[in-house]
Amino acid sequence: MEQVNIFQINFSHISDIENAARIPGKVFLFDNFNEQNTKPGREFMTFPVQVTNTFMIICTRGEAQISINLKQYTLKAGNIAYTISGDFFQWLAMTDDIECAVIVVNKNIMRINFDIKQGMEAAMFIKEHPIFVPTDKDFEAVMSIYTNTKMVLCHEDFLFKEDVAMNYLEILRCYLLDRILKMMNVIKEEMESKHSKRKEEIFRQFMASVQQNYTKERNVIFYASELCVSPKYLSAVIHDVSGKYAREWINDYVILECKAMLKMEGDSVKNVCNRLNFANQSFFAKYFKQHTGMTPSEYKNK
Repeated sequence: MEQVNIFQINFSHISDIENAARIPGKVFLFDNFNEQNTKPGREFMTFPVQVTNTFMIICTRGEAQISINLKQYTLKAGNIAYTISGDFFQWLAMTDDIECAVIVVNKNIMRINFDIKQGMEAAMFIKEHPIFVPTDKDFEAVMSIYTNTKMVLCHEDFLFKEDVAMNYLEILRCYLLDRILKMMNVIKEEMESKHSKRKEEIFRQFMASVQQNYTKERNVIFYASELCVSPKYLSAVIHDVSGKYAREWINDYVILECKAMLKMEGDSVKNVCNRLNFANQSFFAKYFKQHTGMTPSEYKNK
């Protein structure tokens, strides 16, 4: 099979773009706010490329169709697209009035000062949700940090511009990470709530089915098939919701019915056995004693 070389974007591809601010090999900032005829990235990302650094697009006007890891997204004004090293990116289309800022930061210079597990969870979240839709206040804060960072980098006579710029970018990273973690918690709570409601619905359907079928069906497999889930999953869900397993609920209904029928005038053990579809009286007696501690006859004569 012929080997395909993936084009990778790094700082060497963006070093000569005008209207940009940079720390060579470390940081690159570019926008077209004052250049309406310039569309960010059209020179080198109109085909799929692999990003080798942290790459962010802040859209302030217009709209663009982009592809991240082969999934298509719409980037609108007020949105932020975020990719991390290793992601695949492509500009697909953009409106003529597109205005956005691009930030590229070398992955090797970003400080890691948060919990590694938390950072990995955030990275996985970004993979699944690369488009952020911040509040107006948050978007304004992000733009303020971007503007200040670029202003510092464009200040030719400022001796400490690299230090200040990196601190600004660290603030931006922390700010966005804070919002990402909050979004993760909201989505997690929504999923748990949705999952909980789904479990409660399965429990309700299971109980309705048991009430209708327990006199002839005592196998969890039957009820799982009725609800289109696996027996193991059904039992786990029923236990999560009620504290009892599916088989326990089935047995409780059967035994309750057995007791009621055995206490009825004229209802013999044989009749109860037949009406509840047990194979024979011996099996019925064993089943009943297992769950009550006495034989059907002992219970009837109690």
